[in-house]
Amino acid sequence: MGKKFTAFALTALFIFMILHPEIILEGAKTGILLWSEAVLPSLLPYMIISSLVIAAGFSGEMAFIMKPVCKLLRINSASAYCILSGIFFGYPSCAVSASQMYKNGVIDRDTACFCACAFNNIGPAFIAGFFCTGILGDTSMIAPVLILFYIISLLSTIIVRIFFFGKLSDGKTTETPAKTAPPNFFDTAIMSALTNIAKLCGYIVVFSIIAAALSLIPWKFTGVLCGLAEVTTGIERLSGAFADKRLLITLVMPLLSFGGISGIFQTFGVDTEGIIDKKKYILSKLTAAGVSAAVSFLAVYVFGVVGK
Repeated sequence: MGKKFTAFALTALFIFMILHPEIILEGAKTGILLWSEAVLPSLLPYMIISSLVIAAGFSGEMAFIMKPVCKLLRINSASAYCILSGIFFGYPSCAVSASQMYKNGVIDRDTACFCACAFNNIGPAFIAGFFCTGILGDTSMIAPVLILFYIISLLSTIIVRIFFFGKLSDGKTTETPAKTAPPNFFDTAIMSALTNIAKLCGYIVVFSIIAAALSLIPWKFTGVLCGLAEVTTGIERLSGAFADKRLLITLVMPLLSFGGISGIFQTFGVDTEGIIDKKKYILSKLTAAGVSAAVSFLAVYVFGVVGK
């Protein structure tokens, strides 16, 4: 049954590509531009430096500021660097760091999986630059929207910790990583980063094409469907359909918390060590989207603290 459905879906997709080449071209161009102008310059340097930091054994020293969060969540303090990368650098930085730290024996598999599920989110640069400045056209919204996003992230992280990772250990791993980097670690870091960034290009292009196809649906809320596939395209579509900033924030925040199916596949693609429980990851993102929808509605329409 599974093979027949896959064959049918691929055949339908191939026919659609033949009948609507302009949609494929538009989606591919959008995806490649997004990757080359935003993802590549912002993530590739981080991926290289992050690999060097982890290989050299300095991840704990760099992320000391996040150790109180580890205590709050009762997880291994060595995972502070994963939290730091997830909060400040965005998709799929946390997953890359968690995978590398597990490989190097810094954290155990369950802790690495939790970090990827809880902290592998869209970064502040995207929210501040693309959404607040580019879409809302109001830089005064950067602070309240970011505060709202991180409140949502904290609440959803606590829920994920309690219900999906209740037996997570806060002890140290049995292995102690060396403080000296292995031979050829610089070449290894660069090749690993280039491999991961190339994977991201493929996923972004595919889901940008899917989002472009979904945009053909004659529905006012088509942007939500596009955003579920690929966040950037969905937000742009919603901004063209709705001018009310309050409604835009309410609709967009759950999409930012979910990260799009493209973000899910990007994360699975960089999980070279197989640390992520796919079911838990998807449930974690759905949980974050649900929390985001509720909290955003309260913040915008009940308390009026965002989107005035």
